[in-house]
Amino acid sequence: MNKSRGPGRLLRRVNRLFCQSYHRLSVSGQGLPDGPVILVSNHMCGLDPLLIQASVQRPLSFLMAREYYLKMWYLRRGFDRVGAIAVSPGGANRHAMREAIAVVKSGNALCLFPEGAANPAIPMHRILPGAALIARESGAPIVPLRVSGVWPFDHVNLWRSFYKRSRAHIVIGEPIFLTNEQLTGKERMRDDTRLIRHAIRTLSRFE
Repeated sequence: MNKSRGPGRLLRRVNRLFCQSYHRLSVSGQGLPDGPVILVSNHMCGLDPLLIQASVQRPLSFLMAREYYLKMWYLRRGFDRVGAIAVSPGGANRHAMREAIAVVKSGNALCLFPEGAANPAIPMHRILPGAALIARESGAPIVPLRVSGVWPFDHVNLWRSFYKRSRAHIVIGEPIFLTNEQLTGKERMRDDTRLIRHAIRTLSRFE
């Protein structure tokens, strides 16, 4: 197994203290399995990655929107240090997907937000295929999560969710495997994304 990808122990402790004390983070549900794993979650705001990292004991690598990776140039070194992988939601991401698959195959935990955007108009309406592609290529299980109790993202107040105190809560679901081999091509991808969407929604109040 390669070196763990993600923030170091000290940074995780500081982050957990911030999330638990200031944002009153609580966690329920399943523990995170060892070995290669892919976490998928709804996406409320920019605080979500910090909350999810604080809710588990393992270092996590995240897929993040290339738009913000480039725009927040002053944080780019930090993004690189914690193993973030920049992607263009819905766009061409061949190199990023290869990197993500390699990270998971090396035994690491990878987290992504399959909606492709924070605070979408219709929660969990659209699921992009990235998580399914990585899971199929790596054979890793997918663990669904649900984030709630935070201030939703908007394009005017980008940092509001970080400084405005919340009562954050995360539910961690049971691992699922994409095992349907009867379908192929686009049909299998649609079936995979439906399964991922359902797994997240069963933890949520979106219904």
